[in-house]
Parts: sequence; structure tokens; C-alpha cells
Amino acid sequence: MMTLSQLLVAILLTVIGSVLFAAGVVLLGRALLRTAPATVGALDQDQRAVLRFTTRDGQPVELRVPAPPGRYQPGEQVTVLYDADYPQIAQVVSPLRLWALPAVLALLGLGVGLVGFSTLAAAVR
Repeated sequence: MMTLSQLLVAILLTVIGSVLFAAGVVLLGRALLRTAPATVGALDQDQRAVLRFTTRDGQPVELRVPAPPGRYQPGEQVTVLYDADYPQIAQVVSPLRLWALPAVLALLGLGVGLVGFSTLAAAVR
């Protein structure tokens, strides 16, 4: 028989796990909807690279981003994460950075939620 405190912990773990999993899925969905492939254009004297990309709704965007020496080459393809309302606000992201946080949140949430749920299921039996 499970004590009240054990039951509350199991419920809490289930809720926290569900929230973390949902946050990971939402972040992943938002990231996928707000990314675009960009082409690196010329590098200027101020160590800035010109990026050109097209938003999901077809709007062409050109912006300049800081480019430490050797980081980008003209013609290189990169992935940008942009604000859907203001696509001029964008940053170059690596695939690891784009996927890592949402994946870690989702997997952590799934694990914590399953521990809580299995504890609750065992208490019901």
C-alpha cells in the first residue's frame, strides 16, 4: 500500500514529466517552423557576413551578421533561426543547437513522466 506522500510524489513526477515533454515538443515545433537555409554572401571590411534567405511565406531577407575570420565562406550554406514577425532578427544556428534542448527536454520529460506514471499504475493495482 502506498502512503499519501508517495502518491503525491508519483503524481508530481507525472505532471512534471508531462510538462517537460510538452515543452520539448513545442520548442522543436517552433524551431522547425522558423528556420531557413541561408547563403553566405560577401564578407565586408567590418568582419560581417551578408546572409540571404527566404522565409516560409516567401519573403526574401538579407542581413549582416558578425563573422569572425574564417568562420564563413562566401557561398556557404548555413541554417538561420528567425523571428516570424521580424525576419530581420535572425541568427545562424547549428543543427545540434537547434535540436539539442528540445530533444533533452522531451526525453527527460518522458523519463520522469514514465517513472511517475508507473508508480501510480502500481499503486492502483
